[in-house]
Amino acid sequence: FGITPDEIHDLIDPKSPEKLSKLGGVVGVARRLRTNIHTGLSESRDALTGSWKTLYREPEGTEEVSVEEDERELKLRDLAREETVRNTHSHSKVETAFATRKETFGDNVLPEPALHSFWEFVREALKDQTLIILIIASVVDVAIGIYKTAFAATKDPLGFVDGVAIIVAVVVIVMISSVNDFRKQAQFHQLSDFSSSLSKVQVTRNGQSIQIKTTELLVGDVLIVNAGDVLPADGLVIQSFNITTDESSMTGESVTLVKDCLQDPFLFSGTKVVNGVGKMLVIATGRNSMNGRLMAALEAAEPDDTPLQVKLGGLADLIAKYGTGVAVFMFVILAILYGVFHHDGSRSAVSIANDVINLFIIAITLVVVAVPEGLPLAVTISLAHATLKMLKDNNLVRHLKACETMGNATTICSDKTGTLTQNKMQVVVGVVACHTFGAETLSSNSMEEQTLKCSLTERSASSAIKSSVATFPDGSSSTLAPAVSQSGFLSSKASEVSIAKPLTEYIGSKTEVALLEFTKGKLGREYPVDREGTDVLEVIPFSSDRKRMSTVVKIPREERTGKLESYLFGSAAELVIKLCDRYVNAEGRVMPLTDTVRAEFEESIETMASCALRTICLAFKPVKATSFSTEAPQIIVNDGPADENEVASDDSNLILAGIVGIKDPIRPEVPGAVADCRRAGVVVRMVTGDNITTARSIAKNAGILPTHDDIGEYAVMDGPTFRKLSPDMMDIVIPQLRVLARSSPLDKQVLVNNLKRLGETVAVTGDGTNDAPALRSADVGFSMGIAGTEMAKEASDIILLDDNFASLSKAIIWGRSVYDSVRKFLQFQLTVNIVAVVLTVVSSFLTAIFSETKTPLSALTAVQLLWVNLIMDTFAALALATDPPTPELLNRPPSRKSDPLINYDMWKMITIQSIYQIIVCIALYVTKTSWNGREMDVIIGDDVDTLTDSYMLMGTLVFNTFVFCQLFNELNCRIIGRDLNVFKNISKNPMFTAIVGGSVVVQVIIVQFGGAAFKTVSLGGLDWLLCLGLAFVSLPLGALVRLSPDVFKKE
Repeated sequence: FGITPDEIHDLIDPKSPEKLSKLGGVVGVARRLRTNIHTGLSESRDALTGSWKTLYREPEGTEEVSVEEDERELKLRDLAREETVRNTHSHSKVETAFATRKETFGDNVLPEPALHSFWEFVREALKDQTLIILIIASVVDVAIGIYKTAFAATKDPLGFVDGVAIIVAVVVIVMISSVNDFRKQAQFHQLSDFSSSLSKVQVTRNGQSIQIKTTELLVGDVLIVNAGDVLPADGLVIQSFNITTDESSMTGESVTLVKDCLQDPFLFSGTKVVNGVGKMLVIATGRNSMNGRLMAALEAAEPDDTPLQVKLGGLADLIAKYGTGVAVFMFVILAILYGVFHHDGSRSAVSIANDVINLFIIAITLVVVAVPEGLPLAVTISLAHATLKMLKDNNLVRHLKACETMGNATTICSDKTGTLTQNKMQVVVGVVACHTFGAETLSSNSMEEQTLKCSLTERSASSAIKSSVATFPDGSSSTLAPAVSQSGFLSSKASEVSIAKPLTEYIGSKTEVALLEFTKGKLGREYPVDREGTDVLEVIPFSSDRKRMSTVVKIPREERTGKLESYLFGSAAELVIKLCDRYVNAEGRVMPLTDTVRAEFEESIETMASCALRTICLAFKPVKATSFSTEAPQIIVNDGPADENEVASDDSNLILAGIVGIKDPIRPEVPGAVADCRRAGVVVRMVTGDNITTARSIAKNAGILPTHDDIGEYAVMDGPTFRKLSPDMMDIVIPQLRVLARSSPLDKQVLVNNLKRLGETVAVTGDGTNDAPALRSADVGFSMGIAGTEMAKEASDIILLDDNFASLSKAIIWGRSVYDSVRKFLQFQLTVNIVAVVLTVVSSFLTAIFSETKTPLSALTAVQLLWVNLIMDTFAALALATDPPTPELLNRPPSRKSDPLINYDMWKMITIQSIYQIIVCIALYVTKTSWNGREMDVIIGDDVDTLTDSYMLMGTLVFNTFVFCQLFNELNCRIIGRDLNVFKNISKNPMFTAIVGGSVVVQVIIVQFGGAAFKTVSLGGLDWLLCLGLAFVSLPLGALVRLSPDVFKKE
C-alpha cells in the first residue's frame, strides 16, 4: 500500500485539501489503497504482489488527475485503465487477499466500552453502607464470641456462631446480587451486539453492487451513500448529488455542510447524511476512524435509569427512611429500657456488651430488611428479561425506558408502507402512453376493483386513454416509449445483484424496485444497457416535501440528423400530473394536455386509489444543457425543436408518460393486531403520504376505519388541511382523527406534539430521515429495521426488525408485562416489609419488658432476617419479574401517566395480608412461649446466649410460619387484578417454580438442621402442619380480598 493509517489520519484530522492534492486527489488515494473508484475492491488485485505503483501505467511527467474535470463530466480520468497483472497468483493468495488489508488498516468494529468484571460488581455491592455497618457489628460480635469461647470463666464453645452466620449471610446476599448484575450486563451486551450486526451497507466490489454487513466494510471499498445514512466509516467523496451532512456529533455545530469532490470531499464516520446521494471511497474504519478514536477515548457510560426505576428508587428511599427511623427509635428506647432494668450492676461487662451488640445488630438488620433494594432490581431484571424476549418478537429495544412506556401507550401513529402492508410492491395496473393494462389482475368480488376494471377495458372511442391491451403496440414504442420506460428506471436507484448464479435479487426502495421490474418486464426495456449508455448529471432524491424524485441525464440518441444528446427528468409521485402540460398519446406523440384529457387521467388516479393502489406518475422533459455543459445541444421534442426557454426544472412543463398503480397488500395479521390494540384501549392512527382515497381504502382493510360510511366528520383528513387548523380546532379534530393522508413529516410531528399536549402517551413509527423529529418527539419511537434509514433508527427507541405492525402490538403486551411485574413485586415487598418491621419491634419490646432477665430479643434473629431479606429481595424479584405476558393484558385500558403505582386493589391486599400475618406471628410468639406468672421464660439463668426450649420452639414456629406466609403470598402476588386463579400460566415460568421450590427446600434444611446458626429447633409433624396450615390461609384470604367489595374506594 502507498499510504499508512497514520498518514490517512493526518489527512483528515484536520481536513487537509493540500495533502489530498499532493497524493493525487481521490484517484491517487484510491491507487495507493490498491482499489478502483469505479469497480471497488478486487480480491485478484489485492492478491498481486509488488508495490501499488506496479499495478498502474502512470501518465508521463508529473501530470495529476484533475478532480474538477472528473466532477464536471462525472467520469474520473484514467477510470478505463486496466490493471496490469505483473505476477501470477494462486487461489490461496486470492483467499487471503483481504487479510493483509485488514491487518494493515483494521476492520470496521468500533471500540466497545470496557465491561465490568464479576469482582467489580462484588466491590460495588459491598459499598452499601448498611451492609458495611452490619459487617462491622458482626465482626465485633465474633470477637466477643471468641473471648467467651477461649477466655471467659464460663466458656461457650459456640459463642462466635451468630457473628459468623451474619457474615456468611451478607456474603451470600452480595454474591447473588453481583451475579444478577453480571448477568444483566451480559444480556444488554448481547442486545448491543445484535443491534450492531443488523446494519448493512451497499458497496461496489469487483464491479458489482452488493450488500454487506457494516462490520465487513474495508478501507478501499466504494460505499454508496444515501440521505438518512449514518456514515459507518471515514471517506472521500467520489460522486456527489447534493450531498449535505450534519457533523454536529463531531463538531458540536448544528450546521449542514455541502460535500463535493472539489471544495470539501471529506466524510466522517458517525455523521449523518441529511440530503443527497453519491459514492465515497472508504479510507478509515473502526478504531482508526474519527468516530472510533473518539469512542476509544471515552469511558463506559452507565445507562440512565428508566422513569419507573427513578419512581421506584424514590419510593425505596422513602421506605428506607421510615425503616431507618423505626430502627433508630427501637434501638434508643430499648437501650434506655435496658439501662433502667440493669442499672444495679447485676450483669457482667461482657454480658452487657454482648446484649448491646445483639441489640445493635438487630437494629441494623431491621434497616437491611426495611431498605427495599429489590424494587429497582425488580425493574432491571424485568426489563432485561423482557428486552431479550422482545427480540424474539422482532422488537429490538434501544432505550430501556421505551419498554415500560409502551405498555401504557394510548395511541399509535403508524406508517402504512411495510408496517401495515407487506412492502411487496408490484405494478398491477396503469396507463402508459395512453394505453391501459392490468385489468386481468383485478377481482370481480370487490365493487371498487370491478369499477376500475370497467374503466380500464370499456373506454369510448373519443377518449384519449385507450382500452386495456396485453402488450404495447409498435406505434407507442417506436419513438417515445424509451423515454417512458427511462422515466421509470433512470429515476430509480434500485438494481439487481447476484446472490447465487443464476439467482438474482433486487436491492433498493420497494417502490423503485416495482418500477424497475415493470419497465423490464412489461415494457421490455433492459435497464442496464440504458443506464450504461447515459451519464447522470444531477439527482434530486425523493423527499416527503416534494413528493417526487428527479434525475437529469445525458442520453445519446440516433435521429435522422445524426447523434444528439437530450436531458431527461423522471418523477415518482402522484402530484406530478399537476406539473404536466403535455402528454404522450396512444400514437407515441407528445400532445398538449387539455382539461378534458387531464380529467381522464385524474379519474384514473382516483379509481386506482379507491382500490388501495398507490399511484405513481411518470413524467419527463428534454431540457437545455446550459447548467451542465459548455455546449448546449439542440433539444428535440416529437421530432421538432423545443422551446429555447426550457430549463432544468421539474416543477413545470413536464410531459406525462403514464400512471401506474402499485399494489402493496395488507399484512394478513394486521387486522387482528389492530383489533387487539382497540381491545386494549389503544387508538391506532395511520399517517401516510398516499392520497386520501387510497388511505381511506387501506385503513378500512386494516380495521383502522369501520367498513361502513359513517366514520365521523374528522376521521380522515389530508396533511395540507391539517396543518392549517387553529389550536382550538386541533383539540376538536385530533380525538376523532384516524387517518392523516398526504402528510409530511412535519404534519406527523405536529400530530404527535398535540396528542402529547392532550395527555396521550404516543407511539410513532417512521422509516425516513425526515421522520426523525417525530420519532424523537414521541414517547416511544419505532423505526423500521428493513426499510428504515440509519438516521431514523438512531432517533428511535425500538427497532421493528420485520417492519410489521403486529410486532408493535406485541411490544404493548411486553410493556404491560414489565409494568405488572414491578407492581407484583411491590405488592409482595411491602407486605414483607411491614410484617418484618412490626414483628421485630413488637417482639423486642415484649421481651425487654416482660422477660425474666429484661433482655430485648427479636422473634426473628439477625440471621433469620437476612434469609428473609434474600427471599423477598433478590429471589422474589427474579421469580415475579420473569412471569411471561399473556393476551389477557390487552383486556384492560392503558394506565395514564397520573395513575398511582399502587392502586386500591393492591393496597387492600397489602393491608389485609399484613394484618393477618402480624396477628398470627404475634399470637404464636405470645402463646408458644412459657410464662412464669407475668414474665416470659426466655433465657436460662444469667447466660444470655442460652435460650429456653420453649422460646427456641416458639422462635422456630414464628420464623417458619412467617417464611411460608411469604412463599404462599408470593403466589398471591402473581395476580394483581381480580382474577382468582393464582396458578394461571405458572408452568410457563420455570424460574418462579424453581425459586419457590428451592426456597422451600432451603427453609426445611434451615429449620431441621440449622439450629446453631439460625437459632432453630427441629420441628415435628404437628408443628409443621401448624406452620403450613396458618401460612396456607394466605391463599384463600387473597381470594376473599379480591371478591370483597370496594368499600373505601374513591370514585
